[in-house]
Amino acid sequence: MTEEILGYLDHNILDSIRKGDSFDIRGLLDKNQITPIYSKESLKEIKRSVGSENEFLSILKDLGAKYIEPIYENNLPTGKAQIHDTDVFFVWNWFLENDDPMPEYGYGLSSMLEKFYGGRRDETYAEIFSKGDAELKKIMNDALEELDSNECFTDEMKKAINSLTQMLAAQHQYISEKMDTLEQSPVKVFENATGLGAKVLKNINPPQVVQKIFKAVQGSIPNVELDIDIDVFFGVKCQPFEANSDRVKTLSEKVNGLYHQLNFLGYYRDTDMKNTRGFVRSSSDMTHAGIASFCHLLLCRDEGLVKKAAAAYEYAGVRTQIIHFQANKTLKSDS
Repeated sequence: MTEEILGYLDHNILDSIRKGDSFDIRGLLDKNQITPIYSKESLKEIKRSVGSENEFLSILKDLGAKYIEPIYENNLPTGKAQIHDTDVFFVWNWFLENDDPMPEYGYGLSSMLEKFYGGRRDETYAEIFSKGDAELKKIMNDALEELDSNECFTDEMKKAINSLTQMLAAQHQYISEKMDTLEQSPVKVFENATGLGAKVLKNINPPQVVQKIFKAVQGSIPNVELDIDIDVFFGVKCQPFEANSDRVKTLSEKVNGLYHQLNFLGYYRDTDMKNTRGFVRSSSDMTHAGIASFCHLLLCRDEGLVKKAAAAYEYAGVRTQIIHFQANKTLKSDS
């Protein structure tokens, strides 16, 4: 039996089909016997498409799309994934019952990154971290209440868990004291210091986009030598201070790290990053690029996603091919 050709569908591909399928994506899938693939991130985007949920789900059902689920062991990704041939409406109902949306401040992390791009101007880093710490404390307290009846869960273990929130709050306080002295967002500070940014980096062409950008960053600050490993700089390797810092990251994690850093530096940076909706949309695109690394193909219309994913795939050695659908242009493979 021949192996299926798995084609991951970015959300804008589903939207294109919903609006008339001008690219004849259905025909392309049928003709080439490509199995359409969607993920939990796809379902999150469908959930945000209020009023059109059933249309998107019906398209996935009509296409015979299958659900991809990365496999975890001990809360760590294994680098493997399962494909489920299950009715999409069953998967959707399971998703709605089990989805645990990220709280508003994302435990301080996502809201901090929003502010990095110039968002949340009416809040200091100290305020953001304080609210994020409160979110974390609440979820930890709720978890502790559920475990109270478990005799194996000792007072010492509870005390250790409580100390985690206190330690994180102390780290956040230290970071906020440094960050709140900045007059501009870190993105603007970086661009002003280096002379780099979206307008400059957009002119960097493949191959070896990641290496070229790293070289540009290294040479951007006069008399300062950037003494850091390229893999650490782009999130391909763990930082020394991270838990399990000696762990080898999976391909999808490497893609996410590369994608995030490319976007931060300004390589085809996503628009409206200072707004929550724009930030969420960008995070979603990054996740799609990572999950698509499990598949043979990534089908996409978004140029920024395509450019960053192609650069990340090339550097990380991902074999996924990208099919880029461009308005008024012919079909194009970008990797």
